[in-house]
Amino acid sequence: MVRRDVAVATLALAFGAAAAFESAKLPFGTMHNPGQGFFPWWASVVVVLFATILLIQALKLRASTAPDKSGRIAKVVALLVVLAAYTFLLDPLGYPICTLLLVLFMLRVLDPQRWLVALGMAAITAVGSYGVFAIW
Repeated sequence: MVRRDVAVATLALAFGAAAAFESAKLPFGTMHNPGQGFFPWWASVVVVLFATILLIQALKLRASTAPDKSGRIAKVVALLVVLAAYTFLLDPLGYPICTLLLVLFMLRVLDPQRWLVALGMAAITAVGSYGVFAIW
């Protein structure tokens, strides 16, 4: 797992650096009047930052002898099934309810959290994303 993290972080670092270099050639603009290179440059800087953090963590961790947790494939399949159900139930139930149920599933089944935390995060996510995408 650590070897994969190092490889992915190195690849992301290379792509991020190349994107930053190329986007620096575009007009940058200002914060109030962004140019063509504004968003690509900042996005590539964020990719480079995250890739560097992952690379440092992976190099610190070194090779771990613990095997991967079993059941990861079952969780991925369960999430894919729930995402398919999400798309089919979106029209009849509506976005906020479907999103609440999806996030609740992820926080209770895939990454078990206490009920209060799971319900709170699911409600905040559903209401917040609805506010951003539908109202704002």
